[in-house]
Amino acid sequence: MIEKQVHLKLKVAWFKNCLGLAIDQVNLNQQYSLTPYFFWPRTEAWKHLELELDSKLWLEHNQKMEILKTAGDVMNYWLSYRKINNIDNFKESFKQVEIISLND
Repeated sequence: MIEKQVHLKLKVAWFKNCLGLAIDQVNLNQQYSLTPYFFWPRTEAWKHLELELDSKLWLEHNQKMEILKTAGDVMNYWLSYRKINNIDNFKESFKQVEIISLND
């Protein structure tokens, strides 16, 4: 499978009490931060990500919707499994997501 030369990547910092979400743009072998980390449920992270992406006029609508859907799926997964320390299932379910931290 050939990856697109330019795509968005969701970065996740998984903690017991919150979930950090940020988005990078990957261009060939270079990765650039598009957003800071937003910590949910402390903030409306999904809405902040949407606003940040909407301000990036060069991004395709489909890319934005796909990464926001993934962010929502990750948030729902975290709600269900945050107290379970087995992160292998998360990694298997979300292979396209970069996990930044798993410890408090």
